[in-house]
Amino acid sequence: MHRPQSQPAPISHGTAILIIALVAAVWGFGFPMTRFALDGGISVAALMSARFVLAGVLMFIIIRARRVPIVRRGVIDGIWLGLVLAVIFWSQTDGMRFTTTAKSGFITGLYVLFTPLIAVVIGQRIRLTSAMGAIIATFGLYLLVHLPGGWWTGWNRGDIETLLCAILCAVHIIMMGAFTRRSNAWLLAGSQVIVCGVVSLALTACLPGSQGFHNLAQTLTSGTVLGSAIYLALFSTVFAFWGQALAQTQLGPAEAAVLFCIEPVTAAILSVFWLKEPMSARQVLGGGLIVVAMIVAEALPYMFRAITVPDTRP
Repeated sequence: MHRPQSQPAPISHGTAILIIALVAAVWGFGFPMTRFALDGGISVAALMSARFVLAGVLMFIIIRARRVPIVRRGVIDGIWLGLVLAVIFWSQTDGMRFTTTAKSGFITGLYVLFTPLIAVVIGQRIRLTSAMGAIIATFGLYLLVHLPGGWWTGWNRGDIETLLCAILCAVHIIMMGAFTRRSNAWLLAGSQVIVCGVVSLALTACLPGSQGFHNLAQTLTSGTVLGSAIYLALFSTVFAFWGQALAQTQLGPAEAAVLFCIEPVTAAILSVFWLKEPMSARQVLGGGLIVVAMIVAEALPYMFRAITVPDTRP
């Protein structure tokens, strides 16, 4: 049977697991890459522009090569997703100027838990395991961020910005789930990346001095900054969107949720052993509880279902 070129080729279940695991690991590596770029002197705005303009150009080439039909409804959906995506990555990237790489990874990973909780707000029912996960994650976040002395002791601007990023990631996932029912997944992926690049360019052009494009040419002469920006564009953006579009059609929610836990764990390991950032035992416990909360909230129900309902696939 002829398959439209706009649809991803079918892959095996094992290949899908490998791809999503790689996507999660790539995102985990993206945290230290962002750290290297910011430490190299590039502004948050310039890094966002470089990353998403390059990624947007590549995504446009892919869309045209796959002959994905450009329809009005899909473009409009992509614009809304792109606006949310811009806020997500700007808040996460700017937050890393004030918080550690490990904390950024773990707090960002809370989007796995926030997704079903936000779904409740729009009228969907919540599972008991999601409520359990929320309680565990709240305590984990407390251990990860809080310092003795008061309710908000230990919280900084970076932690709050990253928490906003995680909440908006959940909103983005819910929007993406609704839009993919009526628009092509590749068109949504490409158009939102392009919109994010355009928004980043426009905002960066309006920012003064070193906050905007002032030092872009100079910082990009650094191999570390240039390499980090290319990594974030090619791997954390283009490869990640391609991997999700291709692989998550073959995976259940439980498998995807567990595999995405690789992201904060990778970020934490790289933070401690590569970047040499301090992380106390209390923070390690808090981060671990956040990972446990993700598994309890998203994977546990499907694991029990898999036990009680035999797999009849050939």
